[in-house]
This record gives sequence, C-alpha cells and structure tokens, in this order.
Amino acid sequence: MNEISRKEALSAEDAYMERVQANVTETDTIFNPLDNKTYEATSKNRGRRDLDQRSSAVKKLIQKWATQDLMEVYAQMPKNRLVLHDIWHKELFGPRSVRITIAGTSWNPIKDLIKEGKSHRQGSAGDIHGIKELIARRPDVFYYIGMFSPTGWEEECRQHLLGENYLIALSDSVQDGWRTWFAQDPRWQSGTRLFDLTSDEEKIEAIQLFVRRNTGRILMDELTEDLLLDRLGYPVPIVREALENIAKEDPFLKFDTKTRPYRLVRIYR
Repeated sequence: MNEISRKEALSAEDAYMERVQANVTETDTIFNPLDNKTYEATSKNRGRRDLDQRSSAVKKLIQKWATQDLMEVYAQMPKNRLVLHDIWHKELFGPRSVRITIAGTSWNPIKDLIKEGKSHRQGSAGDIHGIKELIARRPDVFYYIGMFSPTGWEEECRQHLLGENYLIALSDSVQDGWRTWFAQDPRWQSGTRLFDLTSDEEKIEAIQLFVRRNTGRILMDELTEDLLLDRLGYPVPIVREALENIAKEDPFLKFDTKTRPYRLVRIYR
C-alpha cells in the first residue's frame, strides 16, 4: 500500500495521462466487440473530449475542506482528470457516429489529500462503479476504460472490470514501475496496448529489480511467475523471458519449468 503526497499524486496523474495519450496517438485500428468490426483510429477518425465534472468536484471539495491557502492547495492537488477519445465511423450513406470511446482517468483519495496532505487509501469497487457510470453512458458504443490510482486498488476491484459494453484496465504505480491489471476477456484483443504503460525493456528491468529486492523468496521457493504477475501485473510471456534471462546470467539460479507455476530456484553446488 503506497502513501503518497499531493505533489506526488499530481505528478503520477500527469504521467499516466501522458502515457495513455501517447498510446492512443500511436493506435491505428481498434476492435469493436459490439459488432465484431475493426475501425480506423487515426487522427482523422478520432476526437478528444476533456470532461471537467470530476475536476470541478475537486475544486468544490477544496473550498469545503481546506482551511487556508486554497489556491496553493489546488495547485498541488491531482485533479481526477478524465479524457475521452471518441472513434468515429461513417458508412457510405448516413451520418458519422461514435462507435468506440477510449477513456483515461485517475482516481485519488481527494479528502485525505486536502485535509492531511497525504494518503494511503486505495480505490474501491464503489469508486470504479462511479467512474464507469460517468463514462459508459451509451449502449451502442463500446468503451475501453483505463483507471489509475497512485495508491493502488483494493483486491476486490479486480472483480469489477468488465461489462456488456465496456472493459476496464486498472493501473497504479510502485517503486518498481507501473502495474496494470486487465480483465481476462478475449474482447480486449490488441486493445490492451492502450493502457500498457511500460515498454518491454522497462518491464524486464522492473522484474530484475524486484528479484534483486526479494532474494529471500528464492530461498523459500516463492519467487514464481504468479507472484510477479500479482505484484507487477505484467504478461506471463514477459515474466518468463525475464526470469529465464536472470537464470542464464547467474550460475546459482535455475528457471524451473517443470513445476507450476514456473519459478526461480537456488542451485546448491
């Protein structure tokens, strides 16, 4: 559980939104599970909307709970930003219409940050539901939704990441890098790249760092691919590649693939 200050939360929010924006910009096509069609998602078929409902709510809460230096508090605070990227399509005959919306937003423990200047409170299933209701308003549009929390998410949140016309990816940040959990659903297809916040090289470096900080788990036969998937949220193929490379570079380690889940084990000579 991460404790974070106002400024740290603001910096993390900005970094998340920038990475999602970059991923959206690099996306050429995207799949719509509602009609099983893939649509062009380049700039000529994509529009951006910055919704201010959640940011406006932060201003009102600062006025309610901050006791002094309201402008300074507002400047330090994350804004619970919400950006929507609409993917349009026009048939040969008929008007242009939105088929897919990609949403990037952040959740922050606003009350704690205003009153105490710091917080470790995690986002809840209720928080996810409230944000989703604000975004996924049209049954004829499919929504890919990325939600970020600088303090992490309660465990039960992973059970609330999919619906008939939406999929949610939950992200947070830890000392070893970004983590993202995707609902295990075939409708994602290549859409996971929208909220994949790190390059493969960054993932491998984060896994190597995690292993160095948790050598005791190797001795206890606990440094498994499942542990890394839970802690870092990285895809299994990347985890396996990183663990295999670590074992190749250390003569006292072995990447054991005979036992499930796969794991790093100590070799005694």
